[in-house]
Amino acid sequence: MSALRAAGWIGVVVATPFFLWAPLGFIGLVPSMIDVFGVVGLRIPAGVTISGLLLAAVGFYED
Repeated sequence: MSALRAAGWIGVVVATPFFLWAPLGFIGLVPSMIDVFGVVGLRIPAGVTISGLLLAAVGFYED
């Protein structure tokens, strides 16, 4: 496995918890992100998720 491919999988792993947290928070199984971070603090999980997705995009890019 190349280093870029490993970085892609790391990006997926970083983004996945926030993808799961959002719908689970909406149906009430876990605290909502708004309850934990506040409205202004939603930039934190959004930034982490976008960073993970960008890392995954770079890692899985093929010429």
